Amino acid sequence: MAVGFRSFLRVTPGQRLLDTAIEHLSTWLACKEIHLDAMRPGQYVLDHDDLVTVLNRPAGGGRLYQWRRQHPDAQPRDVWRTAISVLEHPDEPGWIWTEIETRDDRAVFGQAPYNRCMSVPSVLRGLLAELEATDGRTEITPSPQWVTLGHLPDLMDYLADETRRGPVYMISQGEQPREDFERWAREITWHLVGLGSAFMLDPAVEAGFNEMVGPAHAVPSGTMRTYLPDVNLDNPEDPPRHRILGRPRILMTDARRLARMLGRAERDRAARLSIPDDALELVRANEPPMLPVSWHDQQRLLVELRAENERLRQALGVAPRLHVARHQELTAS
Repeated sequence: MAVGFRSFLRVTPGQRLLDTAIEHLSTWLACKEIHLDAMRPGQYVLDHDDLVTVLNRPAGGGRLYQWRRQHPDAQPRDVWRTAISVLEHPDEPGWIWTEIETRDDRAVFGQAPYNRCMSVPSVLRGLLAELEATDGRTEITPSPQWVTLGHLPDLMDYLADETRRGPVYMISQGEQPREDFERWAREITWHLVGLGSAFMLDPAVEAGFNEMVGPAHAVPSGTMRTYLPDVNLDNPEDPPRHRILGRPRILMTDARRLARMLGRAERDRAARLSIPDDALELVRANEPPMLPVSWHDQQRLLVELRAENERLRQALGVAPRLHVARHQELTAS
């Protein structure tokens, strides 16, 4: 299987993490007309190719919740499994781990590799709008934030944060009108939610930021720079790690295309990052057993037989009815 989307974020304690996650999942289920209780643990068969597992139990000194939806018969390039795992801890930071896996589709010789920008799960986007979440020590929000001059020291801490997994995106307003720039910044970072932190710089704050980081790490006017974790201003070999989306590329590329390009690049990078050991071990230790394959096959056969029965009825033009044989028919020979 291949990772199509992976996000791991810490959540500050004292928030309604688990309840908020269940509320958002319940809303999503209602929109999809899936009649399940998002809070109730168990395994549910929605269809022969649609299995849902809900986990909700004490674990790791807190409470572990997981919503997992699996499609065993997914075709190459299709979603195979979606999982949202949450640990709420009363006294320590909790976490949200969101992952989408696809059927691994290895390109054959002469064929371009498949590179899909998997959508950010709407549940994760909604959670980040309500909860205080961080990537390492760096705050995470569902849309770009304006930076003020007073915010620059905190921003420098974010750049130097060696514990964060995702990038910090610094986006320069340049000469664009403020409202147009805000709309454009939200659009190009649409596929980066949960994977990195985006900040907007007006000309005055940009000058202060560039003075703080120095010319080698500066953001050119009207561009976007991607700062990977552990920025080191004193290392002359560090600046090339932090790539710049230049003005010519921005001017010649549609915003939605830029968003997909940035999203694919960050998904590829995030997929190569391992999940923290504490979270991985906790989920593995509490993972419920999968439904037996033979039982799953029986359910699939039942669905196929029902579909074939309905097809034959329609072909024959016969309404479903119950035929009760008379005594003479049962005993005639």
